[in-house]
Amino acid sequence: MKSLLSWFNDRTGLFGGCAWLADAPVPGCACCCKVWPCVIAFLFCVQAISGFFMWTYYSPSSQTAWESVYYLQNDVQAGWLLRGIHHYSAHVLLAIFILYIVQMILTRTCRAPSELVFWATVGLGLFALAAVLTGDLLGWDQNGYSATKTRTGFLRLLPWVGDSLLKIAIGGPGPELGSLSVTRFFALHVGLFGGGFLGLFVVRFILARRANVALAAEMGRSTPYWPRQAWRVAAACLVVMGIVVAMACQHGTTPPNAGVPQLSPANTDPAAAYSAARPEWFLTGVFEFAQLFPAKLEIVPIFVTTGILMCILLLMPFLAKYTLGHCFNVVFTLAVLAGLGGLTYYSYAKDRGDEAHQAAIAAEKQQAARTYELVRRHGIPPTGALTLLRSDPKTQGPKLFAQQCASCHNHTTGSAGDIKAETPTAPNLAKFASREWIAGLLNPKKVGSAEYFGGTAFRSGKMAGFVKETLGEAEPEDIQKVAAALSAEAKLPSQKAMDAKDAEMIKEGHALMADDFNCIKCHRFHGKGPQGTAPELTGYGSSAWIAGIIAKPNDKQYYGSKNDRMPVYAASPDPKQNTLSAEQIRLLTDWLRGDWYEE
Repeated sequence: MKSLLSWFNDRTGLFGGCAWLADAPVPGCACCCKVWPCVIAFLFCVQAISGFFMWTYYSPSSQTAWESVYYLQNDVQAGWLLRGIHHYSAHVLLAIFILYIVQMILTRTCRAPSELVFWATVGLGLFALAAVLTGDLLGWDQNGYSATKTRTGFLRLLPWVGDSLLKIAIGGPGPELGSLSVTRFFALHVGLFGGGFLGLFVVRFILARRANVALAAEMGRSTPYWPRQAWRVAAACLVVMGIVVAMACQHGTTPPNAGVPQLSPANTDPAAAYSAARPEWFLTGVFEFAQLFPAKLEIVPIFVTTGILMCILLLMPFLAKYTLGHCFNVVFTLAVLAGLGGLTYYSYAKDRGDEAHQAAIAAEKQQAARTYELVRRHGIPPTGALTLLRSDPKTQGPKLFAQQCASCHNHTTGSAGDIKAETPTAPNLAKFASREWIAGLLNPKKVGSAEYFGGTAFRSGKMAGFVKETLGEAEPEDIQKVAAALSAEAKLPSQKAMDAKDAEMIKEGHALMADDFNCIKCHRFHGKGPQGTAPELTGYGSSAWIAGIIAKPNDKQYYGSKNDRMPVYAASPDPKQNTLSAEQIRLLTDWLRGDWYEE
């Protein structure tokens, strides 16, 4: 065995190298405050190992990035933990860099003979920062996309070279990001910043070794790295790893929320921008500082101020040679940290009290949960998970209603998802065509209210008069039967069981509509009555009926020439000339009817 080990050492020099590392001089004595370089090396190894295994599952494109992360998060054994460790170890690494750089400034260990060590440490911190920022986009979710789009957009503030730098950064002209942006950021994340970090760390190690020898000679005493300092480093690495794992488990250990919760897929449509996107904690203060400047002067906080701060930071080793310079370094560093810390706290406090911001976060969480529901039900199509959201009435219906209908109509039930018009002048369409809604329409006290015809030209028309005069004297049971019969035409999913159970009551309602109340005098209903004098009641509230009135309300099947201000959304045979496409009308129709998939 000795011969074998001797042969191995002769060929590789491994044992000699280990002895060289173990005997490395630690200037002064072993100390816990000297563990940071080794902890940084440890966290980089954690990043490299976890990143490699994530790489084996990751597919960098706008149609596969979110989907591959979803697979890792939910279908790979402990994939959520792997992703969580990679994410949080990167943030802990940045925090340690900040602590270490501040420590070097406060203790004057940035001065000669350690200037190059200090600058290399700052460079490593910048590489780590760049790796986190480029990694933010790779998950291709709403927050990462929106935050990255904002950050890359700052490049356009730079005169002459801004547009060119933006194209280089995102792989296209911008401002929207796409598949080329994902592949570009992945290459930067792994190749340039990951590889650059490793190379610079080796350089820093060599520089630090030479500087430590010089410092040990200057101080006149030193301690070998092994065993006292080594044990301190091992303990620190163990504590840091424990913190990382605890952070990865803070949301539980069961996907989908375990590890790093995954938001919904990024939507490149500017209209779908995520307004609650914010930078990570280490840039929140900078973001808030930039808000103090008008848009025309954004270059000042983003580039000018940052550049000045970086120049001062790089000059600190020279200033630290002098007592007055060291005092400046300390005061300046603490002032900057206090300022950024205060702005960070203010930003978080402001967002916590901002109802619109909190509502946007809640809406995004709901959309992410909805995406997961759709994926579990339908799987992920070749066009990506975003296709599921774009074809989901529950998700798209409210957006279309808010854009196209909420100028006149409310959709309110007293719940959190209510959509209110600034000045409602048309019926409230929440629960449209349900028994409850129709019963209100047939109520003499409600038909002329703002919930129905109160804001329209029909408030004094024949229908309102009929309800107030004729139905005002009718038996309540008969009104219920008519409401059930008319609502049954819609075939609403929520009333399917009720309609089947009340088949006899619905039949009686049909008879009342045709005979006692004589609805067919104005309305056409199952082949009886005139057409063109009032809306068709056959199939009232059904998918085809609602889609038809949205597309062309002035058609004789609906309001004809009596149409009161309702826009014509899709009357042209040329889809390009229509306000809404057939797919958008379907989504809006199904949402109004409550017709969507639920687990």
